[in-house]
Amino acid sequence: MARPFLFLAGYRIYSVGRERVGELIDICRAEGISYREVRFFEDRATLCVMLWSSFALQRSARERGIELELVESRGIPSLAIRYRHRYGLIVGLIVSIALVLLSGSVIWDIRVDGEEKLSEGEVRDLLGQCGLEIGSARRSLDIDALENRVLILSDDIAWISVNIIGTVAEVEIRELRLPPESEDLTAASNLVAATDAKVVGFENIRGNIAVEIGERVREGQLLIGGIYGDEESGFRYLNAEGSVLGEVDRELSVEVLRRESKKVYSGEVKCEKYLIFFKKRIKFFSNYRNLPSSCDKIEVEEYLRAPNGAQMPFGVYEVRYLEYRYDTLERDEATLFEIADYRMDMLMSAELEDGYLLRKSTEYQILDDKVVLRCKIRCVQNIARRNPIEL
Repeated sequence: MARPFLFLAGYRIYSVGRERVGELIDICRAEGISYREVRFFEDRATLCVMLWSSFALQRSARERGIELELVESRGIPSLAIRYRHRYGLIVGLIVSIALVLLSGSVIWDIRVDGEEKLSEGEVRDLLGQCGLEIGSARRSLDIDALENRVLILSDDIAWISVNIIGTVAEVEIRELRLPPESEDLTAASNLVAATDAKVVGFENIRGNIAVEIGERVREGQLLIGGIYGDEESGFRYLNAEGSVLGEVDRELSVEVLRRESKKVYSGEVKCEKYLIFFKKRIKFFSNYRNLPSSCDKIEVEEYLRAPNGAQMPFGVYEVRYLEYRYDTLERDEATLFEIADYRMDMLMSAELEDGYLLRKSTEYQILDDKVVLRCKIRCVQNIARRNPIEL
């Protein structure tokens, strides 16, 4: 059950003894009563039940002698009872329902078909820039102009068709497919050393090998040539290919501070909630007046969906503010060494992604404010780097 639907239909939260919550769930399953959010506390448990099912649950629990306590009622029905003397709210709710029932003149759903590289969200955003979004008036849409604007704005769409069927916009696209980039047969390149190393092997070579196994090479030195022939017989050019494996010496280092600032949340949550109605947001709840100076902002937007999965144009938008402060975290030496070892392992894994380790030596340097871990490694890697030949 989606939260917007729960709020619109209304629901109740019940509390029951921890030892009898299993019986209560069995009742729900036997009678087809939907429930959610079962939570356990010390000796009690709570669960959430839709308003129209709550009466049947109460009756069945009473027949079995289960003590069921109503904790809270939530949703529009509860708000209607609470604010029944505020006639403006009731009138507003009636008007809203009427608008929903009479809203056949606007677009309720956009369905996209044919996207491959582009996501559906990207296509919807592009359509919104061109004037088509949920809540757009059907009579104001100029489909031909809309399709032309989409093709002008997007470099990825080659063809688009928009059909309005009732309150649904059926959008079909074909993405632009460029021919694969083929290798330029007239281009040529050598493979040169990316760093100082000792050559230990070759793999899948195409071209003239210019070095020998066991030879030490310098950065930029030619390894595999892309030129064949001589001045008399003529030259032939190609792209040199393959891997040249070399022993490489590297020095890696990481440092870990003794004292670092750590974000700690106070547990205080400020929030405000809005009803979403065709892209309009109507605020209906807030539990604060002034925000704390330091807080994280979390935005959650949930739309009601039809039984077929289509997104409806109304839902709930919630903004939460989590208050926090910074505390100073001080680490002992054992923790410093453990973190340094972990970070060094991660760094070494990244460095040796295309090679393997031969040997290593490590050294710790303990300072007043940090620990520095230095590691000298010898590894085998592909040292070949492409260097184009100017023809």
